[in-house]
Amino acid sequence: MTSLPRITPPCTPRSFSAAAVYGPYPPRELTSTWNQVKFPQRINPLAPPPPKRRINSSWETTPQHWHNDRRRIMMQQREHERYHSAWTKPYYGPPADKEAYRRHFREVLKQQMADSDEKKRRDFEIKLHESESIVEYDRQCKLQDFQNIIDKYNYLKHFRDENKTFMEGTWEKSRMDKMLTDRYDREILRYNPINWSGTLS
Repeated sequence: MTSLPRITPPCTPRSFSAAAVYGPYPPRELTSTWNQVKFPQRINPLAPPPPKRRINSSWETTPQHWHNDRRRIMMQQREHERYHSAWTKPYYGPPADKEAYRRHFREVLKQQMADSDEKKRRDFEIKLHESESIVEYDRQCKLQDFQNIIDKYNYLKHFRDENKTFMEGTWEKSRMDKMLTDRYDREILRYNPINWSGTLS
């Protein structure tokens, strides 16, 4: 009877980073013969590396293109083997490789959940800060409106009092002018009456 592979207990320290978790799967590291292969560098067909030299009379670049094409094929073979060897382990490999495959995606899921929680926490803090700012701004606006109402009331009250003072002064001046005019008319009539003969009664 075969037993399932042992799952790593939660107390075991996890040695992975976010970059490693979110990196490409399968990873770039290979445990095959391609690790010992040294890939040739890509060359410019129009400027071959020394000691070769491109002659002006010859415009053919067949060796350079063949070199780059051979390099491309080797890299494609390496990528094919990397993906093939990596994706066959979860299905045809030993239990340890299968568990490593499952553990990788469990760690990725845990990291995604942690990142999602962190994003929600940051969004909540941002929204909370925005709400507090809006409430404070609304409070300041209400205080400013209340202060504007008070200033307007005081201005109108002062304007009303000034108008009342001006009107009362105008009325008092008119009354004094009328009183002086009446006194002057009485004095005139006293010393220079209109009815000299006394026929008008």
